[in-house]
Amino acid sequence: MPDDMVVKDSDDRSERMISDPGRYFAEARERAEREVRREVEGGKDTRGHERGE
Repeated sequence: MPDDMVVKDSDDRSERMISDPGRYFAEARERAEREVRREVEGGKDTRGHERGE
């Protein structure tokens, strides 16, 4: 990689995990629970496809 190339990363998960791990994991758990509820209620998998595809 050239020395003058700058890679910008908008993923701040590691910073949030370090600064407030309790909140980070609580939010991750809530997102996972919402995703599972949405899957069960909507009959779709996490990618938005109908089950059985």
